[in-house]
Parts: sequence; C-alpha cells; structure tokens
Amino acid sequence: MKKLFVILLSLVLIMQTLTGFSFETPQMNYNSQDYHFEYTVDWHGEYDVIVVGYGGAGATASIEAADEGAEVLLLEKAPKGQEGGNTRYAGQAVLALDKNNVDKGTEYFKSLRGKFNTPVDDIIISYLEKAGENQEWLTSIGAKNIMSFPFNEYDYPGGEVMDALIIEGEMFTGKLYRTLQEAVEKRSDKIEVWYESPAVGLIQDPRTKTVHGVKVENNGRVLNIRAKNGVVLCTGGFENNQQMIQDYLHLPYGYSKAARYNTGDGIKMAMEVGANLWHMGNMAGPDLNVLNPETGTTFAYAIQGEKSVLSTGFATQNTIFIGADGTRFTDESVLPHHGYIDFHGSWIQMPLSLPAFAVFDETARLSQPVYDSWSEGNVEEIEKGYVIKADSIDELAKKIGVDSANLKKTIKDYNKFCNDKKDTDFNRNPKTLKPIAKAPYYAMELVPSFTNTQGGPERNKNGEVLDVNGRPIPHLYSAGELGSMFSSIYQGTGNLGEAVVFGRISGKNAAKVKYDVLQETAMKVKAPIKAVWTEREEIILKSGEYIGKDRGIGGPIEVKVNVQNKKIMNIDVVYHNETKGVSTNAIKTVTDRIVKNQTTDVDTVSGATVTSKAIINAVKDALDKAGL
Repeated sequence: MKKLFVILLSLVLIMQTLTGFSFETPQMNYNSQDYHFEYTVDWHGEYDVIVVGYGGAGATASIEAADEGAEVLLLEKAPKGQEGGNTRYAGQAVLALDKNNVDKGTEYFKSLRGKFNTPVDDIIISYLEKAGENQEWLTSIGAKNIMSFPFNEYDYPGGEVMDALIIEGEMFTGKLYRTLQEAVEKRSDKIEVWYESPAVGLIQDPRTKTVHGVKVENNGRVLNIRAKNGVVLCTGGFENNQQMIQDYLHLPYGYSKAARYNTGDGIKMAMEVGANLWHMGNMAGPDLNVLNPETGTTFAYAIQGEKSVLSTGFATQNTIFIGADGTRFTDESVLPHHGYIDFHGSWIQMPLSLPAFAVFDETARLSQPVYDSWSEGNVEEIEKGYVIKADSIDELAKKIGVDSANLKKTIKDYNKFCNDKKDTDFNRNPKTLKPIAKAPYYAMELVPSFTNTQGGPERNKNGEVLDVNGRPIPHLYSAGELGSMFSSIYQGTGNLGEAVVFGRISGKNAAKVKYDVLQETAMKVKAPIKAVWTEREEIILKSGEYIGKDRGIGGPIEVKVNVQNKKIMNIDVVYHNETKGVSTNAIKTVTDRIVKNQTTDVDTVSGATVTSKAIINAVKDALDKAGL
C-alpha cells in the first residue's frame, strides 16, 4: 500500500510539472462577494488622488482635485527646484477663445487634424469649450493682468477666433508655471508634494482592471501608495529617451529644447495596464540646433528663420545648413512651424539629412552670437569646440567629415544665388542671401530638437485613459503632453492650453468619489511612510552678511551679500537651478557688475534676462535687509 501511494504521488508530481497545475490554495477568491483587491496590497500610504508629474498639467490637475475636496499626492521625479517639465521653459502663452466661437474653433482644429482619424470631434469640442474658460480659471487661481491677443498659426478657416493668453505680458520667463506653482503651495493643506519620487508602476486589480495606486521609488525603496478615487498621469513625453526617439519618431537621435526628466515613464506605465497609444510619431519639431553638452538639451529655441522672439536669426547671416553629403537641404530663412514646413500644399515634418551642420564665414561670426547666451564673436564657443574653425573650405570639409568637392560646389552655387538675389534651390528670402566668402570658415553640428513629443496613452473627452479596445481603464486619467490630442500639425500655445484644459478635466474627474472601491482605509496597522529628498543645508550668516531672494526661470534664486561700512564687498549666489551653459553665464557677470559699480542699476546679460533680473532683485532684497 505504501509503495502504491508513493507511485501515485510521483505521478501527480510529474503531471504537475508537465501541465503547470498547482495544488496551492489561491490567496483570494476573485468570485467571492467579500473580495476586495485593496486588502491584498501592503500599502504604505493612502490619498484620494495621486498626480504623477509636477509640470503644468500636474499642477493644474492637483489644484482642481484639491478644490474638489480631495487629498492629493503630487509626485515629482526631479530634485526639488528642478520640477516643471516643459511648462517652466515654454513661451508661457495659453490657448484660449471666446466661448461663443467654439464652432469656428472646431472647424479650425479639424483642419489641423487633416486626414488623420483622431482626435474625434467630441474631444476637439470638449477641449475648446474648456479653453473658453482658461482666462477665468487662471484669474481664479491668482493670475493678474492677463493679456489676450489673436493667434492662429495656420491660415485655415476658423483660425481667426483663436487667442493666446499671457500673464502680465511675460513670455519665456516661467510666469505661467510660477502662477500654477504658487497656487499649489497655497493648497499645501490638501496637496502634498514628493520630490525625487518617480512613479515606477501602477497598481491594478487584474480582475476589474481598476487602477488603485502607484508604485513610487524613493530613497532606495519602492512604496505602494493607494489612490482611492483616481490616478492622473502627467509625466510629459519622451524627449530624453533616445531609444523611444528611434522607435517612435524614426530619428537616430534627437534632443529636448528644455525638459530634462521627460523619459517616457508615463507611457510605459500606461502600456503595462493595457492602455492604447496614439500620436506616437508626432512631435512639435524637429528644428535644428546646437546641443548643450552640459545639459543634454539644446541652447535655445531656434537659429533658423529670421530674428524673432523664437529665433536668434543666425541662420540668415552668411550661413547655410548642409547635410551628410555636403549639400543644402532646406531654406535657412524660414523657421518651421513647430517642425512642420509647407510641402507643395501639405504640411509635413521638415526632412533632415544627418549629420547636419551650419557652415558660415568670418563675417557671420562677427555679426552676432549664434545664441544670445553665447559670447561676443562666439570666441568662447570656438575654444570649447562647439564651433569648428578652418582656414579653407577643404580643411573645414575634412574636419566635419563631408565631401570637399560637394561642399565647395554648394558654397559656389549659394554665392551665385546671393549675387543674383535669387535662390533657385530653396527660394530663400533674397534679403537674407549673404555670401560665404571671408576666411576663416566655420561649422557647427546641428541636431534635431523638439519642443515636445505628442504621443502617449489615448484619452477621451473626460480625460480617462483608454485601453486597446477603446474602453476607459477605471480610475486612470491623463493630461498634458502625455498622449496629447494633437495628431498632425500643432497650433502654438495648444499644449499649454491642453495642460490647463485636461489638467482641470482629469483632476476633477479623478477627485469624484468612486463607489466601486473601498472608501475606508485599506492600510494595515502601521503609520504611513513619507518620502524623503535632499534639502539645502542651512546657511549660517556672519556679521555683515545678508540673504536675498527672488525667482529665476529655474525657480528660487538666493544670494548672500557681504556689506561692510555700507559698501558691497562680495556677492555669492548660494542657490539656483538656472540652466548650465545658458542662464548661469549671467551669474558672475551680473554680480561682478554690481560689486564694481556699487549699485544694482546694471545691465542684464543678453540671453539670460530672466536670470539677470532675478539676481538683481535678490541683491536688492539683501540690501534692503542691510538698510541700504
């Protein structure tokens, strides 16, 4: 008998190995009426709503959810002081329109959509109806002196009703983001912010597909944080993920113009819970720019096109753009519309030949800095290797690795266009046709850059993330550039408008009490775990030292001013998050000027005006405390 039992047990074990069948008792009966997924998770904290990403969309969603009465956790991947995503560095203009003009606005947006199937009309209408409230909402959270002006980027019917909003007339100063951030800070009793705390996964019930919370990485730990009513993904795009750029944009490489922490995290998390993706191949770009090796982003918005608020206009000097074969491939005098150019009546993303270079001569070098933050005559940038110098075209071609004969012919043909005042290749604006004739000659490599990517999880008009079958994933929402509604050509100010519009829609809907889940606590008997992050060390002041504060484009700026016998002896900038290689160039220059002239009435540094003014104001603040 014993022998028979052993034989039967052996057969069972063999069958278990072959079939994968297990006799283990399930942890939970999913069909039981007593089943609650919430009790199966070891939670480390609970909130009503979790918002992932502290950019414009995340800030807006948090504000709206808090105003609906929700307890909100706002997660941010970046260190404190470097939050803000693209919103902090964008132009700060927000799309809007009169509520009575939604029909015309819809006609315009359908033209922007072109022959693409998405977004459907309902989403466009929902977006524009809410955009009609943008000015009123911004005013309600503290924005003052909002200026509105007509702005349609394309000559399509209905475009005449599109407006842009600017707070206090400030562009590229971070004013919109500061307004949103101040509104978040005023709601600190309802909104808790965690820095250095990236979301690394969503917690989903495998039976109902409901998203119950977020896995958060902090200080070497992964914490399970519950959201009773909703999770809102606001993590932006994948501008800093080179593999995703290759996979989805079909570019060998590309770089952000601003945000450094947008690496597609929200897209991956949404995919893991079954989200459908849309618009993954669309981006606000490419433009061609020089890469800032200190940040991994480009130096500014653009050099292509004539000088404007967006472009330095350097490409309209004695300059041409060439591709891998040493020939021109575009009209240097035209700045693409967020990367799109008019191609025989259709708008397409600007074709690129990579590697690409800007080639120019001595006249162009002396005409202006390539970027406003660069040195006079671009001398320092030549020394740093950003600009390559050669005494002849042959030598320059060899240094940058292009065919010398092609490059010489290209320059010869281009110089003839300059003489004839007619570019028969690309129809460059005649007034910008300036010959490349004076040695030495220069080149700098240009890389594809973009304001942002537009792809991500598909959302509906309620801000709900949809699965691959078009059904909402319960309790999961999104806002902003993560899964933007723009499928084809992009209307400037539209993404910031979208951050405010869908931030409000998703934040409000996420805050609604959900009765398909437990509303009571699912925490086991323990205290919630709080995140930790690096805080600044306290500054110990000596006699005659005073701290002054203001805000730059990168957030708070603090200076320490040493005053002796009513004289400014020294100024140290003790805290800032301004962009390396760009705004930070102003720090030494401005502080040196103040000390030398013994006054804060000094010139700002071109290309770093916001940083310069913040330093000046911070010094004034310190001097006020010193009684000067």
